[in-house]
Amino acid sequence: MNFYRDCLGGELVLQKVKEMPEMAAKMPPELGEAILHSSLTNGDIVIMASDLHMGKRLEGNTIQLCINCDSDAQLNSFFSKMMVGGTVIEPVADMPWGGRYGALTDKYGKMWVFNFQKS
Repeated sequence: MNFYRDCLGGELVLQKVKEMPEMAAKMPPELGEAILHSSLTNGDIVIMASDLHMGKRLEGNTIQLCINCDSDAQLNSFFSKMMVGGTVIEPVADMPWGGRYGALTDKYGKMWVFNFQKS
C-alpha cells in the first residue's frame, strides 16, 4: 500500500489486528502486528485493501483495478509511476469511446487499467 500511495498520492491509513480487539480475539496472537485493513484516499479515489480473512492470509485472487482519472496529466502520472517494475499491457492511447486509456500489471502482479474520459 505504501507503493500505491507513492504512485497515486493521498493519505494512507493502516489498522493493525491488535487495534481492533474484537477481531484480535478471533485470530492467532502472532497476527497482532499484521495489517487488518488499509485505506488509501486521494480526493474521490478510495482504495481499501486487506489480505486477511477470518484469521488467514489470502493468496492469489487475481483482480483488475480501474481508476477513472480527472485529467490526462493525472492518468499519465499514475501510469508512469505504477509501471516501474511492472509490465505495460496497453500503452496510454486515445480510444474509440473518446477517452485515454492504458493498462499494466504492477510489480506485485496486480492488473490496473486507467481511463480519462475527455469531454
